[in-house]
Amino acid sequence: MPDLRYHLISLISVFLALAIGILLGVAMADRGVVSDRMEAEITSIQRQFARQQEEIGKQDEQIAEQQGVLEGMSEAIIADRLQGMDVALVTGPYADGGVAGDVQSDLGEAGANIVIVRALEPPGPTEITLLETTSPQAMTSLEKRYSDFAREILGFTGEVEEMPELVVFVGGGEIPTEAPPATRDALREAQAEMIEVWLDGGVRVIAAEPLRAGRTEIALFKNSGIPSITNADESAGRAAIVECAVAEVCEGAYGTKESATDAFPSPG
Repeated sequence: MPDLRYHLISLISVFLALAIGILLGVAMADRGVVSDRMEAEITSIQRQFARQQEEIGKQDEQIAEQQGVLEGMSEAIIADRLQGMDVALVTGPYADGGVAGDVQSDLGEAGANIVIVRALEPPGPTEITLLETTSPQAMTSLEKRYSDFAREILGFTGEVEEMPELVVFVGGGEIPTEAPPATRDALREAQAEMIEVWLDGGVRVIAAEPLRAGRTEIALFKNSGIPSITNADESAGRAAIVECAVAEVCEGAYGTKESATDAFPSPG
């Protein structure tokens, strides 16, 4: 919202400069001087611009107050709600690290015992082709790496001492243009395999991505049968992660995106 307002101010400034320039040009061409009428027109435009700036400033203050209230409510919602719950936090290869950090902070505020924090490495150029095997369940090396990682999170390899009750997966993010053409499809299949390993292991999974994810993965999460939060970059979205974690039933996508089924999970 603030970015749009500042963009609007810039546009108004440009139009103001153009208007003044045109008026000055006409006046100079006709008389060589700026007439009183032209000066009055310029003053009127300047006053309108000043009023618009003042109105935008008031809106900024109102939005800041509303955000403060929302953040306070979110803090109250999450406080100690996950006390003692073992949680693994996993970040997709192209996801926003800052959003993942905010999610980790709020999970900590909720009292979760974060047993592991891990960011997945992006696919390599040779990882998106099928492995040489006669098995009908042939995998790409990326799928194998991600499924092995999923088992590691479950404690099957001894890397994690306590198997988590919940995995929070932060996904989304723009894939670089220099990535191999099949990266998007290969990544989707590998992450689906990873999520399936977690679910088969009896661990709950909640997925999340920011409101402006660059590349949304809501369809993947829906097809995998796990709930998702579509605005994890907002305090309300991170509170929704906590609420979903404590709810007896949490299904669908939550947030303010068009793909969301509800704005917020039902209180657990």
